[in-house]
Amino acid sequence: MRCHHFLFVTLRCVDVRALYDVFATVKQRACVASLAQLYAFDYGHSESGFDMRREFERQGVGAEGAGRFWRLSEINGGFQLCATYPALVGVPAKISDTTLTYAARYRSKGRLPVLSYLHANGASMTRASQPMVGLKQARSVQDEKLVEAILATSEPDGTPPRFKYEREHIIIDARPTTNAVANRAVGAGSENMDHYRRCRKEYLGIDNIHVMRDSLNKLAESLQHAPSAGVVARIQGSKSAWLGHIENILVGARSIVEAIDAGRHVLVHCSDGWDRTAQLTSLAQLCLDPHFRTLAGFATLVEKEWVAFGHQFTLRCGHLGHADRFRVTRASRRRSSSGGDSTSNVSSEPRDEPDPEDPAPPGLDALLQSGTTMFGRFASRALRGVQSRISSAIQAASDNLDDPDDVDPFFAEYPELQPDYMAPDAAATPQRRSNGFRLGRAKHDHETSPVFQQFLDCVFQLWVQHPTMFEFNERFLLDLFYHLHTAQFGTFLANNMKERAALGLAQRTASVWAWVRGRESEYKNPLYQGDASKRAVRVIVPNPKFVQYWSALFAGCDPAFAGECGSSGGSCGSSGVSCGSSSHARDALSLPPSSSSSAVVVAAGKEEESPTDSSNSTPPIDKLSIDDPLLSSNIWASSS
Repeated sequence: MRCHHFLFVTLRCVDVRALYDVFATVKQRACVASLAQLYAFDYGHSESGFDMRREFERQGVGAEGAGRFWRLSEINGGFQLCATYPALVGVPAKISDTTLTYAARYRSKGRLPVLSYLHANGASMTRASQPMVGLKQARSVQDEKLVEAILATSEPDGTPPRFKYEREHIIIDARPTTNAVANRAVGAGSENMDHYRRCRKEYLGIDNIHVMRDSLNKLAESLQHAPSAGVVARIQGSKSAWLGHIENILVGARSIVEAIDAGRHVLVHCSDGWDRTAQLTSLAQLCLDPHFRTLAGFATLVEKEWVAFGHQFTLRCGHLGHADRFRVTRASRRRSSSGGDSTSNVSSEPRDEPDPEDPAPPGLDALLQSGTTMFGRFASRALRGVQSRISSAIQAASDNLDDPDDVDPFFAEYPELQPDYMAPDAAATPQRRSNGFRLGRAKHDHETSPVFQQFLDCVFQLWVQHPTMFEFNERFLLDLFYHLHTAQFGTFLANNMKERAALGLAQRTASVWAWVRGRESEYKNPLYQGDASKRAVRVIVPNPKFVQYWSALFAGCDPAFAGECGSSGGSCGSSGVSCGSSSHARDALSLPPSSSSSAVVVAAGKEEESPTDSSNSTPPIDKLSIDDPLLSSNIWASSS
């Protein structure tokens, strides 16, 4: 089993039927129909303490200076303007709510440019989604007027200058250029800079969620076969390109920090403005404002940029789970197709032998090889590469398919474990069984991606580069990542504020920040130099060239098993971060004290206590590798 926090669990059982029972139990607990079934709704209730209005007032919105050119609008009070924006948004004071309504129609999902951060020098950072340009190069006068008013907030009188045409302000498009241009085919795209005066555009080239998910999967595969926990070979890590993605994000954050620190306005967006945009705006504020480098400030930053502005935690983290993630594969079938008996690779079907008197016509590859031009040689190599990739993809997909004629004796006793099993009451309605296969991911996995994990990884890089500038330590970041997937707190649930309001998360669940406030002493950084220190630096700049592998994150350490993380003392990885005591681990997971009469199963859903009896005939499950002969033909794997 591969867990979200890179803990790989291998179970061995003498009686394989007990192993299937474990499989069915984990599958049932991890796959829930709604968020209300998660453990967070039974854990308790506590307040986050976050107030959007108080935070904007702290930044100076509505106060003297540049803040007087900004106002807080409640136009999205009922989530009518934008379902994924907070009810309170910061906009230029000279822009009316009517203009905002029309400007929202020009942006994807209605995510119009609004204030994210107001710096002390009057420069602002705003966030939005991509404009709906399309192939016809559509434009919106209201959107252009809104952007122009944002740029004018740093002028002495808040009015755009008439004869100033220098393009000093920046519109950041986090996507690669090709992706932004390709989106025009679906009615979106990027800004036409002919209509946005005094602005220039920068593409950051940060890949989308699908590339990031594949990169993490490659890294996880390397971790699974690593000789020690959390350590992978350099060549394996480079194949995943994980650190390369982290570097790209830090490069973008550095561009924003340098621009705002120089007094220039920055508008940040990607496609929909809730993934890469949240990463960039959060990291930039972390570098620009020392308040966000404190424990309380970091909580405010996450609540504002991620929770309030609609990062899709449910989809990106896969909190609901899906039955298709739990598959039963047959190792015997793979062995027969890849090795073992030398006759296993020989097909019993007769093959057509070529007739020497009737030669076949030359194929496309032969025609390409016969060419003497450079294009012919290039096309031949390209064709071979495409054929190789298609063959590899078909072989990989066919390995995961079960032969419908191959009857598994264990499925006869446990029919509910079959992938296409139908309950007796539903068997009356026949369904067509697919005998083919699909190349690609199912919809439930198509939206998962380690977006917030990448943000925490970037924060760790900043923490390493500036060890005295952060009030919190590494353990704080590790615990946040751990509880991102535990479904214990309502902070990391739901996809936007509208869903959170419908579920009543603020009233029915606990906040992770209340849990952190009760343990502040454990998260303090002893090297921290507060803002009151004369040596404190207000603005820090990321160094993308100094990026290191976060071994403690990928060490596969679970606080529920403190002291059993593969090293003495319960330290996680090579960085020597302690997991904490056993009592702290139980408190973190809200587990009851250890007892010989009860066992606790923790999954993505709720906890369940199951009585254990030493006299039970079912042998215990040992933490060993799967080498039992009974399991040689039936190995199950699950991804929690």
